[in-house]
Amino acid sequence: MGKKELLPEDTIIVWGANPANDYRKVFEHAIGKESAEKIDLFSHAGRTLKEALEEHLNPSGHKTMPEILSERRFDIISEPDKEFIIAFDKAITEFGYDFGGVIGGGAVWGRNAIVYGKTGVKNRPVIARIYIRVDGSIVLRLFIHKVENHVKYIETAPAHIKEVFTYPHEDCKTCGKNCRGSNCKEYSDGFLMRACSPDWYFKPSVEKVPDYMNLLSEFYPKKK
Repeated sequence: MGKKELLPEDTIIVWGANPANDYRKVFEHAIGKESAEKIDLFSHAGRTLKEALEEHLNPSGHKTMPEILSERRFDIISEPDKEFIIAFDKAITEFGYDFGGVIGGGAVWGRNAIVYGKTGVKNRPVIARIYIRVDGSIVLRLFIHKVENHVKYIETAPAHIKEVFTYPHEDCKTCGKNCRGSNCKEYSDGFLMRACSPDWYFKPSVEKVPDYMNLLSEFYPKKK
């Protein structure tokens, strides 16, 4: 069997599209194994192999969210969605969480992921993620827990916030391995409150940013 050819330099780094080792072999061929091992593939997701190598050899330093989204790899994102990401990034940074300056791979959930962790602490607990899917659409995921302690807030929340927590009786189905629909409780007329923790928003927009932040403030109140 002949030696396997290297991937073309214009190959885009996407998790699952090629084995990670195939990407790394291109770097090894260009700069040697020892130097190639220092390249964090995760942080280059969405870039071509050539772009990733150039960034490694000539690092551009810390970039703002608008600067990162102006990179060619994010041309797949619509302008309204970019505006949302920038607005949400600003709001959540003021709330005490940031993305660490890196947009990496999205694993099974998307092409890329913007992960927001607590600033100023070592383990950086995650509060939110924005997934950038292969088609360029985005999904906001907020990490919400102990829903039953915040029922009054949810019942008076805007419809686009409340809708992920409730659904009609006739739609009550199994929603997870350890969470049966029969465990969901009735809290308001004709609706059930999910027993699991829903956290996916598939159509985020700039106008909804204040509502997302109010939701996070409810579940993650700042210590006095």
